[in-house]
Amino acid sequence: MAPSNDPVEFVEKGVSKLHARMLYYLKTVWKRIRALLTPLSKFLKNLISGAKSLAKTVGKTAVKQVTSAAQFILKLIDRVEQVLKSLVKLGKRILDTIRKNADRTRVIRILKTVIRKYVEMIRQVWSWIREIWDELGVLDTALSVISRFASVLQLVFRWIRDLTGILGAVKKVKSLLKKVLKTLRLEVKEAIRLLKDVAKLPVPKEA
Repeated sequence: MAPSNDPVEFVEKGVSKLHARMLYYLKTVWKRIRALLTPLSKFLKNLISGAKSLAKTVGKTAVKQVTSAAQFILKLIDRVEQVLKSLVKLGKRILDTIRKNADRTRVIRILKTVIRKYVEMIRQVWSWIREIWDELGVLDTALSVISRFASVLQLVFRWIRDLTGILGAVKKVKSLLKKVLKTLRLEVKEAIRLLKDVAKLPVPKEA
């Protein structure tokens, strides 16, 4: 097969691969994570309402750590989802621009701007997922402290019975994110390499 004369063919291939991965993270991974952590939101509300009484048994530190970590995680879960949605839309737009616009001079000019934004968004997702991972560790530890008193606490707080399920969900999310962090780390490197290659593209002189 003869080599292609299309100067942006490598961009289409690179973005196609990244686009497929972002779509997978949004539609499969993040959908699963959101479902697993949905009970955490209700548990957090109950914990906050009973914080003072709960702290007398498990200590203020554990209650504070669960509260702050859970709030932080739930907030970032939403942010990551929104950026993933924007990434999927932008990825599709980039691919449509390459495939539907025959004016390669115009395409290259557009790519030099949008690819930078695309890569910055991927790096933002990577950064936030790392933060979620760190806070999940804090949350897991603090919930484990509270679980030691579960048999006593559930006599007063019926919702403490949900703790076992919450702990199980947190561990499953940690397992999912461990895999995501491994693959996304490589994809961030691919995205940065793509950005550098796009920056080197010469802009053809307009006729």
